[in-house]
Amino acid sequence: MAGDLLGEADAARRLAPRARGAESALDDVLPHLSRLLQREPALVLSVGYLLVVCVGIFYNFSFYRKFDIPVLTLSQIGDFLVAGIQQPVAIVLVLSTLPLCWLFDRWNTRYRRYQLRQHERLRSVPKLSAWQRLRVRFLEWSLGQPHQELFAYLMIVPLYAWVFVSLYAQYRANEIKRGEAAIVRVWLGEAAGDVEQGRRFAWLGATGGYVFVYDREAGRSLILPVENVQRIEPDPPPKPSPTAKPALAPKS
Repeated sequence: MAGDLLGEADAARRLAPRARGAESALDDVLPHLSRLLQREPALVLSVGYLLVVCVGIFYNFSFYRKFDIPVLTLSQIGDFLVAGIQQPVAIVLVLSTLPLCWLFDRWNTRYRRYQLRQHERLRSVPKLSAWQRLRVRFLEWSLGQPHQELFAYLMIVPLYAWVFVSLYAQYRANEIKRGEAAIVRVWLGEAAGDVEQGRRFAWLGATGGYVFVYDREAGRSLILPVENVQRIEPDPPPKPSPTAKPALAPKS
């Protein structure tokens, strides 16, 4: 009897915060996070810039992988620092994961309230079956583990960010392979002075040491060292041919 009373007291102690209505993990964390940012406002810039850098690395890896270019190996530290700024759409996609976290938290809050009601109903039963006792133990464990929710949110943000950025990178790569890309003329080596030697490529991007282009006719990408590239010019689209004026009908 004493053991049962101690067990009930321990369960009540662990479930007390949840019973008071603090079922939301975000509601538990956001006040502490807000006070931290008020004490350290520079932390907002540091974390925001770190997010931009990570987004740029994710996007570059996903995009250039479609063209078999090992961009991470060919990049320098400075390239990583500006990669995210070059892809603002990817940053917007990453920020779109925050509303998903809020929706997941709302759903999880309702589910935990349902679990709490189930726990209270089972505890009021005079004699529990073996399955009901297991159910009670599971509910006590689940409701008394708020840290598992925070871990889930920490996993959701990078997971969904990676999915969204990868899909956007694949979309951009497919556009380039279909011919919907900026076309440039590239002069290499001694051909810099010869206008006719400029080869046409689809522009992919560049790092501090290399230029990446795509030869759509050959279906392959090229990695050009910067020191070998003498000139790059955007190739203007061909001008439409003037339409001939219709001949006037002879007067009768």
